[in-house]
Formats: sequence, structure tokens, C-alpha cells
Amino acid sequence: MKFSDWQQNEPLSEINVTPFVDVLLVLLIVFMITAPVMNQVIQLELPQDEYSQEGDSQDKTLRISINKEGLIYVNEIEIGTRLENVALVQFIQELKKWKKDKPKPWFADVEADRSVQYGAIIPVIARLKEEGIDLSLVIEPAL
Repeated sequence: MKFSDWQQNEPLSEINVTPFVDVLLVLLIVFMITAPVMNQVIQLELPQDEYSQEGDSQDKTLRISINKEGLIYVNEIEIGTRLENVALVQFIQELKKWKKDKPKPWFADVEADRSVQYGAIIPVIARLKEEGIDLSLVIEPAL
């Protein structure tokens, strides 16, 4: 049986999805490989924020300050430049003395000069957490 001319020249109406699936699989592999890398290169520029100063009264909150030279103060008492040896012992003693006559929960405001390196703040935060004192980082309000 011979086909007529119009049946042989008629376009094929079926869609070949094999190339489409191949492209999708390649794209899936590319995204699976690049997704973890993309999370590591995120750069942030932290904004200033407006906030209200409502909250606990000043006598209930411990104030820890670090000036641009790196000197650490608990309320108005100078501790030292780094929390090592004598300064660490004095810092922990000041925390315990402050906690002694205060009911839980204990709160501390940590404020540091913007030129202070991040590594200088970490020992302060770690000691506060060890003593069970919750903390908040003080920021300058946006104008």
C-alpha cells in the first residue's frame, strides 16, 4: 500500500521532549552546584535604625562600654583593654556583684565605638552569656 503525496509531506505533530528534558537536567545540576557558593558571597551593609528607648529603667540594666582605645567599662568602672587574666577576673567579679542584688531576668546594654574591632566585643558577649545575662547591642539612632 502506497501513501499519497499529502500524507508523506505532512508535518509531524508530535513534540520531541528529549532535548527539553536534557536542558532542564543540565540547568538543575548547575543550580545545585552554584547555590551553596552564592550563600557565601553575600555582602551586607547594615543600616542605622530608628528605635524607641522604652524599656527597663537604667538601674535594672547593666551598661558595658568599649571606647575606641579598647578600654572596657562596666557601668563607670574601668576594667582594662582586653579580657585576659586580671581583667577577666575583675570583669566576672563586677558581673557577679551586679547580679547579686538584682532579680532575674538580667539585662546588659553593650555599646562599643564604631572603630572597635569585632574580636574585642566577642569575649564580653561570651562572659555575659556564661553568667546568664541577656544582652542588647546599642546602636546610634538614624536622624
